[in-house]
Amino acid sequence: MAVYEATSNNVDELLKADYAVVDFYGDHCGACVVLEPVYNEASNDLAMIRFIKANVDQDRDLGERFSIKALPTLLFFRNGQVVHTAGGAMDRKMLNSHIAKLLY
Repeated sequence: MAVYEATSNNVDELLKADYAVVDFYGDHCGACVVLEPVYNEASNDLAMIRFIKANVDQDRDLGERFSIKALPTLLFFRNGQVVHTAGGAMDRKMLNSHIAKLLY
């Protein structure tokens, strides 16, 4: 499994990928707990995408930088630019539909 942990110090480097998805989550977020295994499974299956997690409870500056208002929020990046946003708990089928918007 290749899920990277983002901080304010390394997020720019992590986003230097053709395709990246960042899961902005918090320690006390129930929907984040539901999303985590789905997100981890996708990271195992889709090697062409860099999967990143960012704990905005521990790094509030990161949440502010990306204007995160609710948790979980997924931002989808193509060549360092946000191309799609999604939020809330989701199953694999729903996550795949969001990933399709990133890739196509």
